Amino acid sequence: MFEKMVRQSWNVLSGLFVLACSLWLSGPGIAETDTPDYRWYFMLWFLLWTIGFLLQFKKQTKWLGVLLTLIPTLFYLFLVLLAMELF
Repeated sequence: MFEKMVRQSWNVLSGLFVLACSLWLSGPGIAETDTPDYRWYFMLWFLLWTIGFLLQFKKQTKWLGVLLTLIPTLFYLFLVLLAMELF
């Protein structure tokens, strides 16, 4: 019961964090260069998180799903800490 509640809380918080960071980084850039307006490859991190989320519903692949949701979350957390110069 407690494990399920922690995992659901983890899914909500990490999902919102990864979605917000993915949307923010895939949006239009502010630099006046010839880079494309939208960079959709940042949405691949959210796709990886979604695959991990879906794998958590099967008992056999539950921990693999948790690991796959952890990878994009730690990547964006590392970028945020690096941008804030805390890391």
